[in-house]
Amino acid sequence: MSTLPRRILIVRLGAIGDVANALVLANALKDHDPGVRIGWAIHDLSRPLVEGHPSIDRVHLWSRGAGGRGLARWVDDVRATGYDLAIDLQRILKSALLARLAGAARVLAYDRERCKESSWVLAAERIEPGPPHEHMVDQYLAFARAVGVPEPRARFSLPFDQAAERRARDVAAAHPRGVALLHVGATKPANRWPAERFGELARRLHDAHGVQALLVGGPAERELGARALAAASSSRGVEDWTGRTTLPEFWHLAAHARLVVSADSGPMHLAAAAGTRVLALFGAADERRTGPYGREHVVVRFPIDCAPCGARECPLARHACMLDLAVEPVERAAARMLAIGE
Repeated sequence: MSTLPRRILIVRLGAIGDVANALVLANALKDHDPGVRIGWAIHDLSRPLVEGHPSIDRVHLWSRGAGGRGLARWVDDVRATGYDLAIDLQRILKSALLARLAGAARVLAYDRERCKESSWVLAAERIEPGPPHEHMVDQYLAFARAVGVPEPRARFSLPFDQAAERRARDVAAAHPRGVALLHVGATKPANRWPAERFGELARRLHDAHGVQALLVGGPAERELGARALAAASSSRGVEDWTGRTTLPEFWHLAAHARLVVSADSGPMHLAAAAGTRVLALFGAADERRTGPYGREHVVVRFPIDCAPCGARECPLARHACMLDLAVEPVERAAARMLAIGE
């Protein structure tokens, strides 16, 4: 008989990559006990990742700037569900407060060392500290062990969108040699590779391997997409798709791609969760913690003593860890990965 609490609320409001990885916790709980009811507290931007997900039974939307009335409505909605356990996966004061206000009999959070903003004080129960540089996916699975799942496995899944899947299949069918997605941006400036190099890489991948290269990104990355396309020298094998896909369209398109190239970003984790080989470009970020999860992926970085530093923006006069990462080693790694696919 399962010893899991019958109703569990997971608080992981964002960001996109973190939510995509954290879904392994919901899957582990459902795999162990399909009868457990799982709710998720989420921000608007990441909502498509949990709405319609087979392991999520209830979605509680927390809108930024909702104010006191919005908080009161959120609390009423969550408490009406009657959760037995609330899990704070975000480890900041806001997520800790929401977990505490959910009205669950138990609140579980990270250990004190890994919590931020003193959020640990709002949780009565905390998981044991993990090993140094533990990947975030393994950290999320530690919560499954803490509530009674003896050997949780990292099973990734994303909601299925029929229209997005149909569009992705049409794109793949139009290019018999396959499609490669190149995500040109990253939320943290320190994680970004120059857009012009993405364009040059896209051109080389098409010329050498025949794949159709699609430059992808959100609406805020359209300028990066335009710069990358210009650097591709108007190659017919390169198209700028930045700002042209929804989140579901991106992960369905990634699932049909032969390769996804990206710096440390939410779309990088979405592509890995979709089951696609990912070539990840790392500088400031630590791939041991936030790299694409799984042995089929490849990480390329330029060796430099100050990296990984984890900074949001490079404090030095020259952002060497990404600026000194040339196109050639990335192209060689991509070629090897495409050869495996063939």
